[in-house]
Amino acid sequence: MPTVDIHDLKQSVLEPKQRQLESLEESFAAEFHFAARDEVGVWRPIAVEFFREDSEQELLPDQAKACQQASETKLPQVFARPGGESVLAMPLPGGHPTFRVAIALITSDDPTTLLRMAQLWQRAAEDKERADRFQVENDHFAQQLTEGLEELTFLRSMVENLDVSESSNDLLALAESTLPLLNETVKSECLTLLMVNDESDPLDAAPVMCVGPKPVHDSLSTRLVEWFGSAALQQPVVKNRLAGAPEGAKMRGVREFMLVPIASRHRQMGWLLAINRHWPGRERTESEWPLSQLEFGTSEASLLSTTASLLATHASNLDLFREKQQLLIGVVRSLVSAVEAKDKYTCGHSERVALFARVLAEQSGYSKAACEKLYLTGLLHDVGKIGVSDAVLKKEGKLTEEEFAEIKRHPGEGWAILQDLEQLGYVLPGVLHHHEHMDGTGYPDGLAGQEIPIDGRLLAIVDAYDAMTSDRPYRQGMPAERAQKILRAGAGTQWDAKLIDAFFEVIHQIERIRRHYKHRERPVRKCLVADSQTEGV
Repeated sequence: MPTVDIHDLKQSVLEPKQRQLESLEESFAAEFHFAARDEVGVWRPIAVEFFREDSEQELLPDQAKACQQASETKLPQVFARPGGESVLAMPLPGGHPTFRVAIALITSDDPTTLLRMAQLWQRAAEDKERADRFQVENDHFAQQLTEGLEELTFLRSMVENLDVSESSNDLLALAESTLPLLNETVKSECLTLLMVNDESDPLDAAPVMCVGPKPVHDSLSTRLVEWFGSAALQQPVVKNRLAGAPEGAKMRGVREFMLVPIASRHRQMGWLLAINRHWPGRERTESEWPLSQLEFGTSEASLLSTTASLLATHASNLDLFREKQQLLIGVVRSLVSAVEAKDKYTCGHSERVALFARVLAEQSGYSKAACEKLYLTGLLHDVGKIGVSDAVLKKEGKLTEEEFAEIKRHPGEGWAILQDLEQLGYVLPGVLHHHEHMDGTGYPDGLAGQEIPIDGRLLAIVDAYDAMTSDRPYRQGMPAERAQKILRAGAGTQWDAKLIDAFFEVIHQIERIRRHYKHRERPVRKCLVADSQTEGV
């Protein structure tokens, strides 16, 4: 009969069967052997290397008959022989076709007692087999619970990253922070993010990010979208057991895969593609409730689809947020234009102050988002001059006390103009307090030292520097060197000394902006009425 290749037998089969054999030998004080029936129905000892059985030897008739009945009835069989010896054939729990029966010759003059002992052993062995099987099932269910917790952890982590604000990242940045954890959760060999090249053709996509080693070339990933994308737009596509299947012939390297779209209601953005279930150390096991740990299933497809939906929603929200930001910036520039239209001699001042402020803020340790907020604050810092009378604002000579008091109203006027705009609330401290002095002699509130908001202290420096170096109708702008000396002299009394130090660390950048700054020209509207009248002449 053909021998059993021990190297092809799983450890999970051989070791339990060997333990059963050892238990029999210990219980009955006899040597047991496995027996199996060959393809022509002859019972023989199994020719496994370490059991030292002769594969050509046939069992004796009474041994073969005992094995046959034990195999059919799944009950122990005892055949007494003359001379106080009995053949004992034991069906082994577990149902493996090769190791189904064990046989031994046992010295016993009481076959009935021997059969009773065999029945007790069988019951105990079956109980142990059942307990072991249930333990395996419990382990599997515990693993499923762990996977569920991993999914919840992943989803919580992803939701925490779904921040839509000035500091929000784009879709790719969010994917880079979340897809590695997703790949661990769905246990794929490779998780690929493909982005659509042309929104009019959602199946035209290219890989932009890959988590894990690539089992296939990028071109095959692209073709998988082309082949299965239409179906995936309806529901997630899950394909298992492709190796050796006709469908898998054109997908070399792909054993199984999942494909889901990243799409909002009106826009197809990309795809998530998971290739090959990868679970190191996990093998298929016999179970009353088979668990497909080595395949992609509903749970993995659902998690992948949920992630794709969150990515698409985040991308759509970012687009809306950027539109809102652009609208907000447009409103800010309109307000600045209103100030400059009122006082043409300060044209460009607000934007230069904003540019200077962003450089100084970055040097002072502001975050990127905070730097952009301060830039908008700089643009709006003089918006309150809309409320100052033209006569005072455009006066070329020295101001009287009453006129200076009128000028000093502009921080408060700016606060009043902007305070109802919730989205611009962050600009109010800088707008209101950019004329405060460190020694408390400034306005509007006479704050001193650290009482002055940091944005106000920072803007006070760059506002003063641009004012001193800019031309006015009643004077020329002073040389940069003189303005810089004034700033140094006022450090600690009028201006924050630490911020003055930071200012001079970036003075070369600020000077470059000042020298090369070009003011945006206001658009000139073409008179359509005049044109139409001309055409009619």
